Amino acid sequence: MVQVTVDPLSRIEGHYRINTEVDGDGVITDAQSSALLLRGFEKFLMNQDPRDAALLTQRICGVCPVSHSIAAANALDELFGVVEEVPQTALVMRNIHQGLNFIASHAAHIYILWGPDLANPAYHDILMQYGDTGNAVWGELAGRFMPIVNQFNGIRYPAGSSYLGAIGEQRNMHDAISLVAGKMPHAVLQHVGGVVYSPTIADINELAAYVEKTAKFVEAFTLGLSPDTWIENTYKASSPQKAVNFVLERLQELLDNSLVSNDFSHSSGWGDVPLFAAFGSELVGEQLLGLPISMKMDRAGAYPDPDKIGFLSYGVFFKPENGDGYDPTSPADDRVIPSGYMNGNLELEEFDYRIISESINHSFYIDEEGDRPPWNGVTVPERDPDKIDYTKGSESRYSWAKAPNYGGIPCEVGPLARLMIMGEPLTTGLVQAFRENGYSPVNNYTRMIARMQEVLVMISELMKWILQDLEAGAKVAVHTDLSMAKNSTGMGLWEAPRGALGHWIATGSDSMVTLYQAVVPSTWNLAPRNSRGIPGPVEQALIGTKISAAENALGVDYANPLGILHTGRSYDPCLACAVHTIDRTGKHPEHTIRVL
Repeated sequence: MVQVTVDPLSRIEGHYRINTEVDGDGVITDAQSSALLLRGFEKFLMNQDPRDAALLTQRICGVCPVSHSIAAANALDELFGVVEEVPQTALVMRNIHQGLNFIASHAAHIYILWGPDLANPAYHDILMQYGDTGNAVWGELAGRFMPIVNQFNGIRYPAGSSYLGAIGEQRNMHDAISLVAGKMPHAVLQHVGGVVYSPTIADINELAAYVEKTAKFVEAFTLGLSPDTWIENTYKASSPQKAVNFVLERLQELLDNSLVSNDFSHSSGWGDVPLFAAFGSELVGEQLLGLPISMKMDRAGAYPDPDKIGFLSYGVFFKPENGDGYDPTSPADDRVIPSGYMNGNLELEEFDYRIISESINHSFYIDEEGDRPPWNGVTVPERDPDKIDYTKGSESRYSWAKAPNYGGIPCEVGPLARLMIMGEPLTTGLVQAFRENGYSPVNNYTRMIARMQEVLVMISELMKWILQDLEAGAKVAVHTDLSMAKNSTGMGLWEAPRGALGHWIATGSDSMVTLYQAVVPSTWNLAPRNSRGIPGPVEQALIGTKISAAENALGVDYANPLGILHTGRSYDPCLACAVHTIDRTGKHPEHTIRVL
């Protein structure tokens, strides 16, 4: 048995450690997922004016601050008793604000954080065994996904064209957010009872122009064909099978035109999604399309025991047709992307927020109760440095992240969970195809395809919200004052790009905060073991995964553990959300701390 530790896992948001045990065949047999910093926002929001929460909680994360501001605003809507009165235009503004951030965040993950692994030197060595075709595919991977500074085998590679292009599109989405929200990150748009800015006709036209610009990038780089054509035949397909057939037929057409010439370039129609879709999967590439080689990402990042994993969505994006107000419990028919829970056998159940809890048995926190619901949560950190050790194995405490559970079961959250629960045709069809062909339906390949597909879904929905549902000069907030929050509670259920995000708040007789708990996506995905000893999602996905590229195609390489890197990064880890620091100098009492 060999211990392989990646500390820190790079190209993610925050500080994260993965420790694994690997057997002689190069298969991971055990794993510990460790968040390396103490979270503190739940502590220093205590005794604050609750109206500050939509601004302060954004500082949890610079990648997805929009999600925290909206989750906090949703919680404040209920806290102040105005959740049924929030104006329709304010809800549409929240949709647009979040939708723009979804695209920016997904672009950063797909192209800048996760994508460079497609240009890992191991794939060069694997593909070179397959002659001109392998050489051509490697040239495309390196030419598209290389990061800004990269050198191996004595060759210095320029940054990839798609990598650089995605940086520009992320900036484009940030500019769009800034147009109506003041700035990005840490915008000033969201507030209890609505938003603080009513868009003009000029704003609406400019927002549409920003989204259209990104759509052009998607056509030229991401898809190789019109986003409208892709959406009509996948997201809007009449059945999952038709959506999958469209993609397979498109890939086969591209291959028929390219295998003789070995031209897999953007100019020949090979967008980044088709390139990954064909060569990333053993099932799709080798079995269905007849390719000689694939990265076999559908063999990694799976869950070995369906009884120990679930998939969760809180629901996101208000339905404009519902008018003013919304239901804070997020019933399935209240959001564009619905709430729901899907068990490990992919059976859909109705979402019930009342069975969410967090375990601290394997976390560096002190509590007489091992599991608590977030509306009764506490955050008391371990203060003895001798008891903070990440190296003692699975039976110990080894993380600053808590372990969220849904009815006692760890859950994967994020694009794949959302789109499966939604019944999005392409995602549903792919999951069914993998299951029918003897593969795990959830794996690193389906996880990444779902994130790519969600970008296309967002572009489609954003254009509708902007051009059809957004009303210039309309009412965007209802009146509130601090007295309305006296002795009250609120819950904000929402979805960040990375998954289910919930904020819970309570106040006392002076209307100041007495409880604040945030259960965030990376706490769900990167959790340690829970009170029942069940590993968290990424730990389960690592166990059984082979440590090296393409199912150890070149043998076991402990120095280049792509199995760990692909699997860990496939969840788009954001440890800034899951953990953070607090002031320990004693100079600033908790109720006076401000985040600037």
